[in-house]
This record gives sequence, C-alpha cells and structure tokens, in this order.
Amino acid sequence: MAIPSVNPQGNPGTDQTGEQALGEYVADFLRELEAEVMLDPVEPGRPNVVASFPPENPGERTPAHLVFAPHLDTVSVTGMTIAPFDPVIRDGKLFGRGSTDTKGPMAAALWAVRDWAQSSTRAQSRIRWSFLALMGEEAGNDGAHALANHGFTSDLTLVLEPTQLGVVTAHKGVLWLEIETTGLACHGATPEKGRNAIYAMRRVLEKIEDEIIPALARQTHAKLGGSTLNVGTILGGSKINIVPDGCRIEMDCRVVPGVEVEKFRQQLEADLRSVDPGLTVRLQRYSPPLDTDESLPQVRRLGELARGFTTAPWFSDASVLSGPQCPAVCIGPGSIAQAHTKDEFILLRDLEDGVDLFRRWMRAAEASA
Repeated sequence: MAIPSVNPQGNPGTDQTGEQALGEYVADFLRELEAEVMLDPVEPGRPNVVASFPPENPGERTPAHLVFAPHLDTVSVTGMTIAPFDPVIRDGKLFGRGSTDTKGPMAAALWAVRDWAQSSTRAQSRIRWSFLALMGEEAGNDGAHALANHGFTSDLTLVLEPTQLGVVTAHKGVLWLEIETTGLACHGATPEKGRNAIYAMRRVLEKIEDEIIPALARQTHAKLGGSTLNVGTILGGSKINIVPDGCRIEMDCRVVPGVEVEKFRQQLEADLRSVDPGLTVRLQRYSPPLDTDESLPQVRRLGELARGFTTAPWFSDASVLSGPQCPAVCIGPGSIAQAHTKDEFILLRDLEDGVDLFRRWMRAAEASA
C-alpha cells in the first residue's frame, strides 16, 4: 500500500500513477529469492513482472507449470477517508488502497513463495513455479492480454483476488458499449426546425428495456444465472434553449459463458438501427467470461485444500489467461466487499490464512509432482 500503483485511467485522484515502482519492488523481492525475473513494459512506466523458478532437476518429464498471478494496479483514491498510501494496522485490520484488491493477496503469495524458495524442497522440485504481477487489470486487463498474446500457458494459474479463499471457477464476461444518436441543433423556440437526439435516444432506450434486456436474460448458465444489461450513463444536449444534436449512453453487459458475444453485438446494433438508422455503436471494452472445469486434477486439488468452489459477479484476469489447456481460477484472502472502498482494509487473520493455504497448496503440488 505504501507504494502507489493507481491505474491512470479515468480519475485516479493522484499524480502517483502507474505500476513501475511497485513492479520494481516485486521484481527485486523475487530476484533475492534467485528467481529468473523480467520487467516487461506493456506501456511506458507500466510493466508486467514475469518471474520463474525453473526446477533444478526436472527429470525426464516436462515439469508442471504452476502460477501465481496478482495484479499490480489499484483503483482511484478519489474520495478515500483514510490515507491511501500510509498503511495503518488497527483493530486487527490493515488499512490502505490495495490492501484487499489486490496487494494483500499478492503479499500472502509472496510470503508463501519465499518460504518455499528458502526450504530444502526447492532443490528437489519437479515444478516450474512462476509469479506474474500484472499491470492494468482495473481497466482493460492490458497486462494479462499482453501475456496471453505472447503464448502464455500453464497447468494452473491462481489469479489472486479477494475471494475469502474460495476457488472462483466461473464469472461473467463484460461487454461495454457506447451508443450515440445524432440530431440537428436549432433554437429551442423553433424545435420543429431541428431533430432532437434525446428523443431518438428515448426510443432506443425503450427498445433496450422492452426487448433486448429480456432476450439477453434468457441466455443463462447453470452456475451464473442469466446475462444482464445495464445502461449506466447518459449525456445529451448542451443548453436548455438548444435542440440537442447529440445524445450518448454507456451500457454494461455481463455475459455468461456460451454467449456468442460478437453475434450478440451485431444483432444488438441491427435491432437499435431499426429504431434509429443513424445511431453509432462503439466498443469500449470486452473481457471474456470464465468457466474452468472443476474436475481437472490441479483444480480439484486446490478446491479440496481451499474453501470449496464458488462463482463471482465480477470479471478478472483469469478469463484472459484461461484456455482449454491452460486453466485459471481466482482465489485469495480478503473479501471483495472491502475492495474499492473509501476505507479499504484486509483482516490480518485473513492474510495469515492466505499464506497458510498457499503454503499447503505448494507442498501438495510438490508431493504429487
């Protein structure tokens, strides 16, 4: 928490943005444990930390590749009621921006990795352990995408998020769209000479509410329920006595596994253009859903050690890093209820429980390798 790593997109609430300083700290920590470490810049001043502990005696088989993958960035500090970069322990809680999301879970994993690296187990390890600290999760999953585009694979990746040590194997994907209607501005005293973009948007919104939302909700998943759509912002017009020539909304679609997202986007655009042929639809962001098979041996073993399997309403780097031969889950100490809050904290006992779980997972993996 003492090293700012606020994501610079939007209104960060500070000029201390970017992941460089925290990335360098994590890289140095892992170098001291004799890991192979690379700082991979995704954007200027915004690197991924890519660290690996190759087995010293891998044997004849290709070693299993197991990964910890927290993200380095935090959300904005605007509106916080505590000092965001001055960690304080009080009443069994550690306060500060990122304490829960996700510097606390990252610290718990680093603690467990340090204990493994300094133990006698390391010399006999048949596992390639990696630690990936990723930039840009809070706005675009940019670090995870950069890693995936370089051909990342693993036998299991633990994406560190505050899940109260439940193993999140499924979450919805997110599709953010911006829709704009255009009109013709004129004096408000003679509106018949113009074309009101807000009225056009009203018809678009009726189409969304009456037809598109119910249709999307019928696309369901056994564990996650239905897909959803929410119109989160609307902006139109410039002055009370001017007919508005533009109106814009932003939509948040949460899609379950199985939804053909590009097909849905194209159909949505066609449906809305049947109401207003001149509107435009722009993609702001897409992050895929996660649906990891709980019966996979590595996943099942983790679930037995942790607090069982669960799902989440949010999205994460796990879906970007996951694939048919590259399973990923979310897990970590702390509660998502404290993430992004004005007085963010994590319970010290949760941190200790996280260290204990990660230690036990590493020991169990080594024993079965």
